[in-house]
Amino acid sequence: MAQYDEMLLVEYDTPFIQFRLPPLTLQPVVENAVKHGMNPYLGPLRILIRTRYTDDAAEIIVEDTGTGFDPDDESKPHTTLVNIGQRLEMMYGGILEITPREAGGTRTIIRVPLKNME
Repeated sequence: MAQYDEMLLVEYDTPFIQFRLPPLTLQPVVENAVKHGMNPYLGPLRILIRTRYTDDAAEIIVEDTGTGFDPDDESKPHTTLVNIGQRLEMMYGGILEITPREAGGTRTIIRVPLKNME
């Protein structure tokens, strides 16, 4: 990511790492945040990658301060994200949730039920 130099700032808050994900789950989510969130006219893109446990699931949260998205826009195919969601559901009973952030940008949550992580 050297080509973005000071235009991409990534922070990690990942105290929990003992969980399973299907291969190529997190990487495309982060790449999507960079690809669709980067706008050199808006200043640096900040991406925060967090992990946490809830009462019943492990969560990986990827948030960005990018341009955001319109959840009602059906004009663009989101094949990779649809595939990730389907694999999460089939393999672990998990879900992929993508929502706009109130402060701008996008929040993606990968949620895997704890009961399916053994």
